[in-house]
Amino acid sequence: MTQTRGFARLTFWLGVVVTVGFFWVNTVGFVDTHTGSALGCGHNWPLCNGNVIPSVWGLHTLIEFLHRAIVAVVVLLLAVFAVCALVRYRQWTEVKSLVGLSILFTILQSFLGALGVLLPHDPPAVLAIHLGVSLLALTSVLLATVVIGQIQRAERTGGRVVLRPQLPDLRFRLWAWFSTVFTFIAMYVGAFVSSTGAGGRFQGWPLPAETYQVAGWAFELDVLHRTLALLLVLNLLLGVRWTWQFRRQRPDLFRGALTALICVCLQALSGMLLIATSLSIQAFLTHVTIVTGLFASMCYLSLQVCGEPIRKKTTHLRAIHGGRQNASTY
Repeated sequence: MTQTRGFARLTFWLGVVVTVGFFWVNTVGFVDTHTGSALGCGHNWPLCNGNVIPSVWGLHTLIEFLHRAIVAVVVLLLAVFAVCALVRYRQWTEVKSLVGLSILFTILQSFLGALGVLLPHDPPAVLAIHLGVSLLALTSVLLATVVIGQIQRAERTGGRVVLRPQLPDLRFRLWAWFSTVFTFIAMYVGAFVSSTGAGGRFQGWPLPAETYQVAGWAFELDVLHRTLALLLVLNLLLGVRWTWQFRRQRPDLFRGALTALICVCLQALSGMLLIATSLSIQAFLTHVTIVTGLFASMCYLSLQVCGEPIRKKTTHLRAIHGGRQNASTY
């Protein structure tokens, strides 16, 4: 039993390490894109300027090589985490699904990264999709780790393991799933604005001071981005008000909605900082870090409103104390 619990704790902390690793992969990747270092290793992949370790170094080469090195380490750690999670929690549908998604999105992320290097020109649409997939990979690992933590906490109490008690009504569940998709679309538009360089053409906030005659097509794109951000704020205000009504029964949903609202408000302020600092790298990294927190919060909400799948009896009957089953909630 002690060895089993030790292996479970190891699996959980591996998930934490991999999640942090993905965060750094994305951060260095954002720096890579922002500084124009994507071709620091030339049009070579996985080699760097024809070598495993480049013989000639420059700032762009250093950033690109560092990005690839961190990716390699994180992929190796992800493989170890996936094996441990599937061995220890193979009977849990959520863990298997999220681990599978994390592997899928990691492979897709690597493919898009290679595509961006090998193509003569990296299309803005590919750059924006790359950002979205990298966030999906990180969030999948994060949610898998969260679920493992929930299982461990519930198992320690004994009795029947219930991860998501008192399912909210269908309207709220549809709102959570819709809002997550809407958040992803808003993020994609923001990433497309960044990858096209359109964001650097504007100085006004919260409304652009420039006109269509001055900015051209970038004006429409920027207005779309700001409109989606405003709608997202209003939508999450509704979500916090909604979850407040059942915060005692499902405090996890209230915390998730409140965290998402705080993130989207901070994201708006970081957008102002981006404009005020003429797209400085510090403001850019702040912006994308907050976006990561926002999307992770929405994915957490989407997971927490899903119903419990049918479990095998051995999965959720861990212990019976005094001949009585105790319900465990998280």
